[in-house]
Amino acid sequence: MNDDINHAIHYHEETKHSELGLQMSRHYLDWDDRPRPFKVYQELSSIPLPQDFPIPTADALTCIRSVHPFLPESPLDIRALAQFLFFSAGITREMKYDSGTYYMRAASATGALYPIELYVISKEFEGLPAGVYHFCPGNFSLVELRSGDYRSKLAEMAGGNPNILSSAVTVALTSFAWRNAWKYGDRSYRHWFWDSGVIASNLLAVAISAGVEPALVTGFLDAGVNNLLRLEQRSEAAVVLAPLGSSLVKGPEVSDFRPDPEPLPVLDIPRIIPISKRETEHPEIWKLHDASSLPSAKEVAQWLSSSKNKFTNVASEDLSQEHMQDKRQGLDSLGDVILLRGSTRRFSRSPISKDHLSTILFSSTRGVPLDVLAKGESLVDIYLIANAVEGLAPGHYFYNRHAKSLEQLDAMNELASRNESGYLCLGQPLFSDASAVLFMMTDINAILKTLGNRGYRVCQFEAGVVAGKIYLSSYAQGLGASGSTFYDDAVTESFTPHARNKAAMIAVGVGMPAYKARRGKILAARLTKSQLLSNG
Repeated sequence: MNDDINHAIHYHEETKHSELGLQMSRHYLDWDDRPRPFKVYQELSSIPLPQDFPIPTADALTCIRSVHPFLPESPLDIRALAQFLFFSAGITREMKYDSGTYYMRAASATGALYPIELYVISKEFEGLPAGVYHFCPGNFSLVELRSGDYRSKLAEMAGGNPNILSSAVTVALTSFAWRNAWKYGDRSYRHWFWDSGVIASNLLAVAISAGVEPALVTGFLDAGVNNLLRLEQRSEAAVVLAPLGSSLVKGPEVSDFRPDPEPLPVLDIPRIIPISKRETEHPEIWKLHDASSLPSAKEVAQWLSSSKNKFTNVASEDLSQEHMQDKRQGLDSLGDVILLRGSTRRFSRSPISKDHLSTILFSSTRGVPLDVLAKGESLVDIYLIANAVEGLAPGHYFYNRHAKSLEQLDAMNELASRNESGYLCLGQPLFSDASAVLFMMTDINAILKTLGNRGYRVCQFEAGVVAGKIYLSSYAQGLGASGSTFYDDAVTESFTPHARNKAAMIAVGVGMPAYKARRGKILAARLTKSQLLSNG
């Protein structure tokens, strides 16, 4: 099924945004049925995570652009795990409105709906028995789903992945389909990968800060991982696996690996508090998810081996001092940047410097450690519309990551460029006011021919990771950023002929905020279990 790429092509075409399509849409938001933001198990007890976890103090931009750790590795214990989980998905802001209280998190999510859940598959280490756990940001706890060390079984499901085998812990990211489909309908399948990618960008940077080697695994046995995590079918599904602490050294634990012939036990699905009073089915989402799933370990291995050295190589250097300019004093630590980060709601129209933009582009494109890509490969290109960048004429540009330079595609006056960047982002004035709007784009057809339908997941996910790095590197320099959806074909046309065969994955506007953003707080264990059970 993965090889029949008509599934992905059909889905992508059918979920494109256009002016006429949005005008004719009958979709409306039933606010009385807004999904709960937290997954809460009704009958399983939770293990509180420590709240005295360390705060990432390493230089933010260095962590964002790095692929490998540059500091000595810290011992992995429950406090380190709590740090990884909080700065990836913990609560950093509490916003009270007439419609209710919203709990904003360390990484952004489309519509502030937070459809991504985090799970932990761990060996035994200080403070935590070996097992499979669900992480709840609401009361900052873990819920045990399986007891025992399942890392070898998980690695088997990922084609014998050596990163999982040699890592003390793997974080699994899943998506609750309805939580995002409530607002975005069938198109929300794209958001699975945008939202998980943004969380992954935080997780990568925090791991680097702690001296821990991170990796991202997109090739795995879908049904097996979903069973391991005890997920309800057609409700929630695994998106990506993130092993933490892999040395990639073929030690005894890795070299002696043998597939376990024993099947993984199938346990009952634990009861949870329903996330909505009623849910609308979106079969198109599950059609593509099924068509992009890998049903056997053999197919996982074949899929991974078919991809190597097929994509665009980028410059291999990891760290550079030449793009370390214009950071605002006091905002250079990764912990500070993540706590400050939000989604900018108003840009001031003030220009940013060319060094600001260069730093964002450089820091966001030094590579993403995906299993499906060889070192230095990427599926994503960045195109942008510059509106107000000192030393850069307004107009369309392509970022050449090989040369670390911008290629001007055409020139415009500022009024025209602002009108176009706002129009492409569904006519939102916010993106007319931005200093620059960056579009992550990719040649979908070429990727599908190599990776099949699952390639659609991978390019959307990598674009989400790059978008997350853009967010972080913007805030590290005292700027703001905000993500957006877009008119698909209009974006391609805007950058044609250079981007003739490419499709937009996600857009991010950057610029000077029109207000002083409030720094978030460490709001671990904000809610009690009874509060979660009563109103979530």
